[in-house]
Amino acid sequence: MTRPRSQLHRRPQRGFTLLELAVALGIAVILLSIFVPYLLSWRESNRRARCADHLSQLRAALWAYTETRGRISAAESWFPRVRYDAVNQPNGYTAFTGADDPDPFAEQSAVKPNDVTASLWLLVREGIVTDTSVFVCPSTSDSRDLLVDHAGRTVPARQRGNFRLPQNLSYSYANPFGSALEYKLIDTLPGGFAMLADKNPGTRRGAIDRVKPTDDRRSLAAANSLNHGQAGQNVLYADGSVRWLTSPFVGLGYSPHQPTGGDNIYTALEATPIEPGRTPPANGTGVWGRTVGPAWNHDSYLVPTADDR
Repeated sequence: MTRPRSQLHRRPQRGFTLLELAVALGIAVILLSIFVPYLLSWRESNRRARCADHLSQLRAALWAYTETRGRISAAESWFPRVRYDAVNQPNGYTAFTGADDPDPFAEQSAVKPNDVTASLWLLVREGIVTDTSVFVCPSTSDSRDLLVDHAGRTVPARQRGNFRLPQNLSYSYANPFGSALEYKLIDTLPGGFAMLADKNPGTRRGAIDRVKPTDDRRSLAAANSLNHGQAGQNVLYADGSVRWLTSPFVGLGYSPHQPTGGDNIYTALEATPIEPGRTPPANGTGVWGRTVGPAWNHDSYLVPTADDR
């Protein structure tokens, strides 16, 4: 029996040789090594931009609060803050207390005095911020506050006194409590005063009070926020600008010879308020903790930290 002509002229098919397969895999690995870092970098850049947008939205909310709730005179308005215990805790802060308390200003409120996170929560209580995801940095694993009570039932914002969990807040706020001479968190602060930023790293990776502004970039990174892998942080200033900065030493200066820069926004300049007429030593490391507050009238000390639970 003779085979059809088409079968007589068909060449036998063959698969990839091991060498060809190895070459193909090598090319794939090279392409992945080029494009994966690029995609990861693009994704983080996108998240940084969204983070900056969140701070811009909070900027609008903070200023709206000064216009509607914080007015103390025709010329000045407070940014949000709850009760201040000037006698027992003149220079410290608390955080994340009294989440289910309906009145953070009441004398017996479960929201403790000097609570910096409850102060930010006033933006939600007053209906100025309606989407709590604005408090969450997209580069973190944090999640928005769901506006529920301790049993998980949805409640109005005014029935809550604070963020439910530390993971519901990715940012740190300029501590509005302190006894330093003329320290006030008001809407007439100099434009270079840091108001909000990616969360203070605390001691999670490194120590924020062990670096100086003259240290090298790698050392300074240990004091950057954890939100963006300690590459830097978005910072909201009193002039309304939001900037991406790769060092925490980006607050106002504290001497006539250093009008800008030098203040670590995640530490207080000193453990106690600076006496009138005296300035702290230049290039200091600063101090931090729940028992200290801003030491100078333009000392940005942004809290809570990643250690606050």
